[in-house]
Order: sequence, then C-alpha cells, then structure tokens
Amino acid sequence: MILYVHFGDPQPDVTYRQLIDTLREFMPVVQALPPDAALADVSGSTRYFGRDAAGLAGLIRMRAAAVFGLDVTVGIGPNPLLARLVAHRGEPGAIRAVPDDPETITRFLTCLPAAALPGVGPATARALSS
Repeated sequence: MILYVHFGDPQPDVTYRQLIDTLREFMPVVQALPPDAALADVSGSTRYFGRDAAGLAGLIRMRAAAVFGLDVTVGIGPNPLLARLVAHRGEPGAIRAVPDDPETITRFLTCLPAAALPGVGPATARALSS
C-alpha cells in the first residue's frame, strides 16, 4: 500500500525536510512531493512495526502533531494516484483509505468527477463527461 501524506499549506524548507525525515523513520521508500506532500511505500514497514497502513498513518499523524503542530492528511491506496485522490476527498486532517479491491476501487472512481483526476482540465473534463 501507498501513503500520500499532505502536510497542509506549503511548509518552510527546513520544516519540510524534517517532515520527510520523520516519514523515513517509519518507511525506507519515501518520495518528496514539494512543497506540501510526500508518497511513502509501507509494504516493508507493516511487518516491522506490526501495524497495517492505517496504523502507520496514525503514528505519522501523531508525530506530525506532536513535533510540528501540524494536522496532516493521509490517503492510503494500492497506488499513488488512488492514495492522492482519497486523501483529498474530504476535510483536511484525517486518514482515508481505498482498499485494494477492484469493486471498491470502481465504486470510488465512479463517484468522482473527471476533473478530480490530476492533469484533467476543463476541456478534457467536458469531453470525458459527455
């Protein structure tokens, strides 16, 4: 599973680097998405920490709140796109997940407008919706 961690408003460089380092304490594979997010692969960490992806997301949220005073949002999905989409489907400051089940993924994507997909602008959204 992949975590998409959104730190909120763009953070100063020093804080952002510290947040990325915090993620690396839990997961060895972290991709920074400056200025306000990161992707992390939890496949090797779940067994090590004895927690599922949601449990690791809870630890990350707790650490970000305690150390940096941030209420981060975490999306969990089987790939980076789904993790990012689910993270942005609601109010900030929560953990949201899309299970790795084709039927659940289909239901989740069916309820989204075409414009919710990254890179889809107004013209493409109109073409996809017609």
